Amino acid sequence: MSSRAKLLATPEEPEFCRMKTPVVAPCGGDSARTLSHWSESARQWRHIGPPLRPVAADIAFFQEAVSGWTHRDGPPRVLLLGVTPELYRMPWPQGTDILAMDRSQAMIDFVWPGPKEAALCANWLSPPLRNGSRDIVLCDGGLHLISYPHEQGLLVDSLRNVLSEGGLCILRLFVPPRHRESPGAVLRDLLDGGVASPNLLKLRLGMAMMDNPEAGVAVRDVWHAFHGAAPDLEALAAKIGWSIEPARLISAYRDSDARYHFVTLDQAADLFCRQPGGFARLGTRVPSYELGERCPLVVFRRLPRSDADRAPMGTVP
Repeated sequence: MSSRAKLLATPEEPEFCRMKTPVVAPCGGDSARTLSHWSESARQWRHIGPPLRPVAADIAFFQEAVSGWTHRDGPPRVLLLGVTPELYRMPWPQGTDILAMDRSQAMIDFVWPGPKEAALCANWLSPPLRNGSRDIVLCDGGLHLISYPHEQGLLVDSLRNVLSEGGLCILRLFVPPRHRESPGAVLRDLLDGGVASPNLLKLRLGMAMMDNPEAGVAVRDVWHAFHGAAPDLEALAAKIGWSIEPARLISAYRDSDARYHFVTLDQAADLFCRQPGGFARLGTRVPSYELGERCPLVVFRRLPRSDADRAPMGTVP
């Protein structure tokens, strides 16, 4: 066993290893085209950068929020939504139990840095976990991957069930700007060399092309808009100073069926605190890096359970 695995080991066998009902693939019910999108992203993960991945300032906020809980209550039972390596590698206290959950097996296979048995391929909306079995949930840039308001509301319900009373849900969100850019303005900025990386372009162009979070934006439409403006990727990269490998990652959007649903911070807070609710908002931080205003971090605390909350979930016997 690796030193990291020993650090996270707990005396009991993890609950998902004791379940009688196995996790069924495909994990998230995604189409073949969407799964291909995530498979390509997984294989090229090293080329994905900020703001699509967290930087040191983001991790410092996650750690600050977690430390208040651990100083009071000791080693937590953690659920990571996604397999973000930076969250797994945070300085967790001895005895911490970390479980990651992702709907893409490719992301687990190519990106997850922890023990294989500590990552589940499963749907966030119906996790095979007992009520109150996790103390802290972390997610970096994942809320927009599911539909609004239906699936995002179901996720809030799911997290309310899984978290213990007083447990924390700490998220980094991707939110649209107060004043929406036009796709044409983003593409002109791109061709003029005003977009420093493909990661920034994906966020800006996707948000510019989204009319509302209910409809979201099809990522293949983002690719077509980009390709229409810059059909010769290598020539564009040479002209504006992009590294070619990260630039090629946008091709994963081309045939994908995925849609992104970027909600405002207020819309996310409304889901967690009002409808469906069950949480209180504890704090928010807006990073200072480029597009940081679109990547706020927020902490929600699980409120005390009602009698209805105490009913066991059907996914675990």
